[in-house]
Amino acid sequence: MELEIGPGPDPGSFVVRVLQSVGGGEPSETFHLDLDDLLSRRPQLEANVLLSSVAARRVMSDSEASIQDVGRRLFESAFTGSVAGAYRTSMAVATERGESVQIALRLTAPGLAALPWEALYDPETQRYLCRKDPLVRNVPAPDAPRLQITAPLRVLGMISSPRGLPTLDVELERERLEEALKPHIDDGRVELQWLDEVSWDGLHDKLLDRAWHVLHFIGHGTYDTDTDEGVLAFVGRDGRADYVSASALADLLDEAEPTPRLVVLNSCQSGAGSATDLFSGTAAALAHSGIRAVAAMQFSISDSAALAFARGFYAALAHGRGIDEAVRSGRIGILGLGRGTLEWVTPVLYLRGDARLFDLVPVKWDPKAKDPLPPHVHRSNWVPPPPPAGPPRPMSTSAAAPPPKSSRWLWWVIAAVIAALLIGAAVAVAMNPGLLGLGSSGDDGGGSGDSDSSSTWETAIPLSSDWVDVGLYCERGHELVIEASGRGWLDETQESVIGPDGLTGGELPEDRVFDGANTAALIGRLDTTPEMFSIGTGTTYVCPAQGNLELRVNDTDVEDNSGEFGVFVTRNE
Repeated sequence: MELEIGPGPDPGSFVVRVLQSVGGGEPSETFHLDLDDLLSRRPQLEANVLLSSVAARRVMSDSEASIQDVGRRLFESAFTGSVAGAYRTSMAVATERGESVQIALRLTAPGLAALPWEALYDPETQRYLCRKDPLVRNVPAPDAPRLQITAPLRVLGMISSPRGLPTLDVELERERLEEALKPHIDDGRVELQWLDEVSWDGLHDKLLDRAWHVLHFIGHGTYDTDTDEGVLAFVGRDGRADYVSASALADLLDEAEPTPRLVVLNSCQSGAGSATDLFSGTAAALAHSGIRAVAAMQFSISDSAALAFARGFYAALAHGRGIDEAVRSGRIGILGLGRGTLEWVTPVLYLRGDARLFDLVPVKWDPKAKDPLPPHVHRSNWVPPPPPAGPPRPMSTSAAAPPPKSSRWLWWVIAAVIAALLIGAAVAVAMNPGLLGLGSSGDDGGGSGDSDSSSTWETAIPLSSDWVDVGLYCERGHELVIEASGRGWLDETQESVIGPDGLTGGELPEDRVFDGANTAALIGRLDTTPEMFSIGTGTTYVCPAQGNLELRVNDTDVEDNSGEFGVFVTRNE
């Protein structure tokens, strides 16, 4: 539901218009509001909100009574007559559909933006609107396409503490934001980097260096009454404050490709004490200058509330929620600090167009950093096998057909004849040792020999291939000692690198060819049997039947794979 609230025909009057609503209709009403009285109460309201971080001892503290009174006055003024009817209808329709309703306020009258509209309180339902449904301050702008990004969501953090302004504990501020984002950094949904030089040139270089989705600023800000614009305090070349206007910052951010869709302005507790320390003014100016969404703090905020807001806010973003829902999640996070807290009213969201800033594609692989894998190395005693007679056998990416049955029976017949001859010769030698020149007088002229034999094969298995026939044929009972090394990638990014053991955390079981091995691990089979077996970096396999050895990676989606595993096989007969 979108409302426009602007100046009315008489002094102290305002006009509210329904621009769009779930229930339909575009009614408008005129109302009166003592703007000067509400603005004069702002410093006390800010103090009450900050003090509410101490647990309340009564059902309703004096602090909440003052906030609720202001919220009720704002609600009964703006949601009056036919506008109230459109609101009730929209709520009923949304409830029936099981959906929430975004309350978007387009404030066009001077002074309205300084009021705490986030405190809107419906006395009929006894609910604060922003705790039940997303509430945003709308900035008129054409809809822009969503930014298609693959996880992680990249956040550029800035902590500005110039000389001459209250000193910030930079390390503590870093730890606080890192703690809030840690679960999502660990699972690869969010990446956080810090800008060490929080200056105009430092930010300029960082924006040109790579793409950023979110800019998170922690520091000081104010409102320049001469230029009628919010400013942020960067660090100048002399270490003192370099005040950057919101419009200039918007131009700087536009240097990035793509422009960051979201800016988060977080004032800290040490920046409190000045009634002009209003990030909301800067947020409005940034949004009007072209930034899609700006989240800010209209009051000073305690450390615990800032941490709770960041945790809930970024968790919602990392899971693909809209920016309006993310701010509401941050409010709910603050609410969890205790029944008496009122700091959930502090965050403000200025939004241009659609609340869905990103289409976030989740990671497909284990994104955690892996140790580099060593290249394939031959065993020290390995000797290359002699080249086969005749033309080399072509490498096939499909299962090879087993040898013709007639050919196999012929080999069995030949082997049986040879075996019979060998047995007959052995019997003859045993009965007459003299045939080999061996005396029977007890002289120790015996010898020894090793009846075992082995052969070796080496090949490469591309990760983008189906079953690969490695050119090795084994009989039943032959032992294959298989070793593998090397690395490959599951897509075009470096983070998707894997070794022969595949994804070792149990990820993507639905993409496996063989349930008994990790996704994308090296697996094998004989072309004459349906059973597969796991190989990984190495295994010993006893052939259950005769057949050709085939290998592949345990992945049904090999189109985007790249790289190869080096495989070394020893066949012991």
